[in-house]
Amino acid sequence: MQGSDLLAVACDLAIIAGTRQAHWRARIEAHGWDRSQVTAKDDPNNLVTAADEEIESLVRGYLVRVRPSDVMIGEEGAAALDLEQVLDESQLAALLPRLRCAVTASEGGSADVAGVAQSPAGADRYEWHVDPIDGTVNFVRGIEYHCFSVGVRRLNGGGDAVADGAGGTRAAATTGGAVSGPVWESAGWVLGLVACPALDTVWFAEAPDPAGAGVPAGAWKLPPAGDPVRLHGTPVGRRGRLAATGFNYSPELRTRQLAELGRIMADFDDVRRLGSAAMDLCLAAEGRVNAYYERGLGVYDFAGGAVIAEQAGLQVRRPHAYDDYCIAADTPERFAFIESCLQD
Repeated sequence: MQGSDLLAVACDLAIIAGTRQAHWRARIEAHGWDRSQVTAKDDPNNLVTAADEEIESLVRGYLVRVRPSDVMIGEEGAAALDLEQVLDESQLAALLPRLRCAVTASEGGSADVAGVAQSPAGADRYEWHVDPIDGTVNFVRGIEYHCFSVGVRRLNGGGDAVADGAGGTRAAATTGGAVSGPVWESAGWVLGLVACPALDTVWFAEAPDPAGAGVPAGAWKLPPAGDPVRLHGTPVGRRGRLAATGFNYSPELRTRQLAELGRIMADFDDVRRLGSAAMDLCLAAEGRVNAYYERGLGVYDFAGGAVIAEQAGLQVRRPHAYDDYCIAADTPERFAFIESCLQD
């Protein structure tokens, strides 16, 4: 897979996340969940697991090393951990050769990072929006539709963006400290990557670089076998009209969503609900569904998938607040119809 240094880092994060997801799945299947390993947030079905927190910690720790000037926003607000703080020697030996960013095990077993992935002084700074496991309920229940998702946004002028609202935790990679609140910004998104280990599939995209660097413009799917496949949305001649969506844990917001669904189905034949916003957006980019929409997302939910759908040629609207809506549609007409159904 060719691409920029940012894409190389994102691939490493996906490898780390996928390795730990597989570890936790094997542990779950062998021993089940301990009560201390699964907790609920604001709803009994809005779950967070020890796996979510561990993976986010490892991703944050890795970004501290390879992108020390950047900022990470994670769903769980977990503190940074180095790989050697969690993995044993055999696990490190298996993982490190797979990473792209010149990671080597130093004396004493610690992992050192050097080389092309380091962000040079004066370079652009970026914000990494990470969902360690999008589709946690699916992950807990052994349903394949769960993934690791990351979206990367360039910070204007090298400064921090303004945090506002709910649904994410911001932390500077250099300190590991956290500040409550996501960044609701539509501009500056440069990279998206979504990896589903259970399906052995990765979707990724980079925005065109004015200097001509990075991967060719467009979105791509890396299947279990073979070369990356360019994504263009709905193929010409595909019959039927499918919409993908999700439903919030809040009873009030869910009631509103059900009313909106009734209006939207006037222009669609059927609806799909996978339980992962990131994967829904990737299916829209592939053209497996004609459109995706949802209200009540955190930035980390749509950050990676929205870049992929956008670069596949879909018309995309990112939310501006938690109770706002995200849309990705294969035609301007379908986008306008969905938007009209969601407006108050």
